[in-house]
Amino acid sequence: MHVTRREFTKRAGLIALGSIASFKLGNAQGTYTVRNGDTLGHIALKHNISTAELRRINKLSGDLIHVGQTLKISEQSTPPPPAPSIANNTVYTVKKGDTLGGIALIHGVRIAALKRANNLSSDMIRIGQKLYIPDATPMTDLLTNVRAETAKITVRTDNWKRIVAHHSAIKYGNAAIYDRAHRKRGMKNGLAYHFVIGNGIDSGDGEIEIGPRWTKQLLGGHVKSYGINLTAIGICLVGNFEATHPTHRQLAAFTQLMDWLRGEIIPGAKQFAGHRDLRGEQTICPGKNFPLAAMHARYD
Repeated sequence: MHVTRREFTKRAGLIALGSIASFKLGNAQGTYTVRNGDTLGHIALKHNISTAELRRINKLSGDLIHVGQTLKISEQSTPPPPAPSIANNTVYTVKKGDTLGGIALIHGVRIAALKRANNLSSDMIRIGQKLYIPDATPMTDLLTNVRAETAKITVRTDNWKRIVAHHSAIKYGNAAIYDRAHRKRGMKNGLAYHFVIGNGIDSGDGEIEIGPRWTKQLLGGHVKSYGINLTAIGICLVGNFEATHPTHRQLAAFTQLMDWLRGEIIPGAKQFAGHRDLRGEQTICPGKNFPLAAMHARYD
């Protein structure tokens, strides 16, 4: 069904009003409308129920939620309405730290197409603004395995203060291949990174692989500084981002992993950096085509 820009603007306004009304009625009906900054764990804590129970009541397969989503807090609640959409495409609500370029990258669309779809004359956007994402395919939850494996360990929450993004600088490889290479270099703990995100060649596109440094809660080996390795989690995306761009699913996996780690697992890891941001590292990592500025806008 074709939707004109005027009709989209009208519907987006109704969506915004509907979200406000739903939130006002939510407490009386035993429902809660997700707001900017919420996580499933925080919502569960606020309503004195477990995260697992909140997932079960709402038939969620993971912890991924979105702004405007209505969650049932008890079995007696009315079922949550479907996420707002127009002509089977996505409506995205701008959050603090978002940029138009970052939103385009994360959803796998061009900035020009995003501006054209929303009749924007510049890259200026505002918090709370509704953006129509043309031809967007809803991204699946890519954290299922990471959650399951992390649930088996005790995370040293007080230890981790920073998360550092890397690229592998080659288009081939996965966690096992890099682990063998790093051990040959004399790294007794193997794989230098805590997580590796595949590009579809030697592991799945957007697949998040967990390294032994995460499962054993060991310091990283991904930067020169011993002090930073002690407190910094390393995430490596497979690819040479001086020559190519990360895939849509790699970026989605990276942002899902970052949001989950900082929101629920390690709230103290407030600092974010690309490898080249770190003093004394003398590197171009994670490459000129990694959206580092957009990620800083999102996470700083």
